[in-house]
Amino acid sequence: MLTYHASIVRHSRSFKFACNKPNSRFAAGAHIDSVRSTLWRLPVRPFPTVLMFLLMLALSSPAAAQQDGNWEALGESDGVAISRMQVEGSSVFAFRGEIVADVHIGKILTVFADGSQRRHWVDRYDEHGTLERGELSERYWIRFGLPFPIKDRDYVLQTNGRLDQDDQVFVATIESVDDARRPENDCCVRAMTYSTYYRFEALEGERTRMIVEVHTDPKGLLPDWLVNRIQRDWPSKTLGGLIRQAKKGDQPLYGPVADWHTP
Repeated sequence: MLTYHASIVRHSRSFKFACNKPNSRFAAGAHIDSVRSTLWRLPVRPFPTVLMFLLMLALSSPAAAQQDGNWEALGESDGVAISRMQVEGSSVFAFRGEIVADVHIGKILTVFADGSQRRHWVDRYDEHGTLERGELSERYWIRFGLPFPIKDRDYVLQTNGRLDQDDQVFVATIESVDDARRPENDCCVRAMTYSTYYRFEALEGERTRMIVEVHTDPKGLLPDWLVNRIQRDWPSKTLGGLIRQAKKGDQPLYGPVADWHTP
């Protein structure tokens, strides 16, 4: 049975984001709730240094490009092709990463599906718990630990997977849901994944094409331009971590896809 990493709502190869339209928001709070991606790193620095850091990014940040639903190429990061898309009704971009990895798709899916391995490749992972699980689906909560004084984030997520034996493709979609079994609590700010999408395709020679697309908002006080700048690194960190973990040790092949690669 599959479990999944947080942060994926369409089963098509051309991903279109869900019609959840986030409103602009600036929430007050006792903490500096400033992270919109659970997977970014901002080291704790003296206050003047942080201000200088923000100012430098503000001066160098490009204006948001209006793409009318088209992906805009941003270049590569650690071998991952990065692009972004303007989402109607949102000032936070969607981001996309794509890479072809020299690793069997069965090892990728073993890591991706195993909740116990999340701590080894999911950035800022703290803990998670499963609420219910099916053969290719899971509803769960996940918490991400962030550096003081930023408050931790948590999500409640519904993940659905689909295996396409003919095309040798696995797709997983994830979105935030409400569930009374995991209400909001004082530990964290409840963040929102509007829509996230993973696609893994088996290629010849035991290579795997990996794609991730994400539109998420961890809520908070950081300006949108800074959130967008930080989140552009998320796809490369996510796919890179998954690849490294899949290559570690003797990962078994996930059964249903063990024979997908052609010689």
